Amino acid sequence: MSFRKTKLLSLLSLLLCMALTVTACSPAGTDAPETQPATTAAAGTEGAEQEMPAAEGAYTDGVYTGSGSGMHSNIEVSVTVEGGKITQIDILSQEETPGLSDPAFEQIPQAIIDAQSTDVDVVANATMTSEGIIAAVNAALEGGNAGDTVTAELTIEPDVIVVGAGMAGLCTTVRAAELGLNVLLLEASVRVGGCIHYAGGTISGAGFKIQEENGVEDTPEAFYEDIVALGGEGEFNEDLAWTHCENSGAAIDWLDEDIGVDFGDRTLVGGAYTAMDTLRVTRALGSYSMGAALGYLEPLEARLNEAIDAGNVQLMLNTTVTELIVEGDESKGVRCGDTEYLAPSVVLATGGYCYNEELLKMAGFENVISAAPQTSNGSGFYLAQAVGGVFDNMDKTVIFYGGGIPTDGFDMTYQANTSYPGRIYVDLDGNRVGNEDGNDINMWKNAAENKLYVIISGNMVDEETAFLRKSMAQSGFPLDNNGWDMLETMAAEGEYAFKADSLEELAELLGTENLVATVEQYNADAAAGEDSQFGRDPANMVALEEGPYYALLTVPYVWSGTSGGVRADGEGRLLREDGTAVEGLFLAGEILGPTNILGRINFGGINHSMCATWGMLAAEHAAERAEK
Repeated sequence: MSFRKTKLLSLLSLLLCMALTVTACSPAGTDAPETQPATTAAAGTEGAEQEMPAAEGAYTDGVYTGSGSGMHSNIEVSVTVEGGKITQIDILSQEETPGLSDPAFEQIPQAIIDAQSTDVDVVANATMTSEGIIAAVNAALEGGNAGDTVTAELTIEPDVIVVGAGMAGLCTTVRAAELGLNVLLLEASVRVGGCIHYAGGTISGAGFKIQEENGVEDTPEAFYEDIVALGGEGEFNEDLAWTHCENSGAAIDWLDEDIGVDFGDRTLVGGAYTAMDTLRVTRALGSYSMGAALGYLEPLEARLNEAIDAGNVQLMLNTTVTELIVEGDESKGVRCGDTEYLAPSVVLATGGYCYNEELLKMAGFENVISAAPQTSNGSGFYLAQAVGGVFDNMDKTVIFYGGGIPTDGFDMTYQANTSYPGRIYVDLDGNRVGNEDGNDINMWKNAAENKLYVIISGNMVDEETAFLRKSMAQSGFPLDNNGWDMLETMAAEGEYAFKADSLEELAELLGTENLVATVEQYNADAAAGEDSQFGRDPANMVALEEGPYYALLTVPYVWSGTSGGVRADGEGRLLREDGTAVEGLFLAGEILGPTNILGRINFGGINHSMCATWGMLAAEHAAERAEK
């Protein structure tokens, strides 16, 4: 099927609307619009020397490259045209969420080839990735543009540079604009929002209006006392904790009354993880559910766009900060490759490190995998470290889970169902490690190599219940036949899943010398109605008494909410090892480290609270430095 002129005009319009964002760190090229970098398609390997596809009739034979904006990244493709037809589409590079984006990469290229057109349906639950692939193919078929990426022209004189456009960066930027500051907002990915595209709606604080509406009396002093009692004196940064307690209520009120966040039924909840006697947690959209944090994103993004239109904010997407500029004890700005941007204040709001294997392993993991968005990559930690920043409490990991299956390296695609009736957990020697009912995460943390086998027997098999399933980040893509077909496929490969007709055969496959004796003891305990080792509820004990036997190799995994952070003082300024602060360099959000505020506990809503509280404070400190 060939393109007609009308089709080409339509595709050109689509390209103008969906074009790739300019990276402000790259060599100079086409100028950007006044408020936000333009988007352009990447050129092919031969640049302008490539022969362009014909305006009418069949496509011109050749290999063309282009790129388009996906959910988290630019997607670069190569399109091969032979005999006037699109014959092959290859994905050259992308950093979309593994698993979640897989259906789009599997289906869209073939759909385009089959239709000989980019006018194809997007894949449900992978809309933005689908649209990015389509835009990339359109860019390739239009011949690409000259140059790789181009530098955006700075259109404002910034009073503050905000690095990262997740919730902390958005709160900082919007509040700074309210205070009359000019803000340069730099975001490494292709859209604003970061992890709040996926997070639940909880946020916590002390002394905010919703507490008053529900008859709860609370003070910063009471909040701080609870942190000391539950988190452990000496386990956290006292200055950070007090400042957070003192300002968190006002931050929630700002989101509520000024920004217009919808808090749903405006009720209070105890909070997940560690509950406090005083109710301090409320929820955007009144929901815990993944995605409820969009209740924060949508009004913040609306205010951001208003500030962009007013000329107070310039947003540069696809812009990676490679260095913080610090002279002596004074922050001066940032570098993006060879390009410098200068301002009296810089706010590092780059989020946590749930998608950074190196930083996670500082907590003592030998093996750990991640289901987190790739934007949670810890980039700000390295920027801070390069100017003397110090990491605190990186040996703590308050939130992690057990049961991830390391089929794809660090990226988590599958997990064991750690609620499957009757399952037992054994270590690499074949010994049980604890009461399976509790799913204590420390069973994985304390196991050799952090590895446990999750085992069931044939008498437990229920094909209506998944034993193997997709990761929590990909729950919208359930496996066929509740995962039992995939389990058989993986068991045939024998690397992460195993199947045997007898316990002896399974023990040999796993190399677990004590497995047979362990199961014999467990079966005897199940018959006697008492777990002699770990006190498991007899009602949940099912004897492993007939084949086939299945085992899944599992390790710890993380999803959201890292623990450690970069050291800062009570104003959020970066602190060096010698105790000196870098003036004008502020931290906001998860990069401060929830454990640095809460100590040994985790409290529901702490991450969103840190984003709003410290984003507002950073903006106000920047206003003081700008004398506005």
